[in-house]
Amino acid sequence: MTDKWKYKSVSLKNSTYSMLNDLSKTLVPGIELSNAKTIEQLILDKNKSKCSLGSKPGGTHGENKKET
Repeated sequence: MTDKWKYKSVSLKNSTYSMLNDLSKTLVPGIELSNAKTIEQLILDKNKSKCSLGSKPGGTHGENKKET
């Protein structure tokens, strides 16, 4: 049984879902990824490029934290 605490689902417009399917076939040459792995890879790549542009790794990812 799937661990409901480990996974989440997302809703996409049909046009976005179609683009996701296309990306799943071209993102990694020679390998067709699942939609979940495609999304995961895109997020990891985006986060890596964001961190390499000067953001601190392990940052708040847009969350505002107040110091006490």
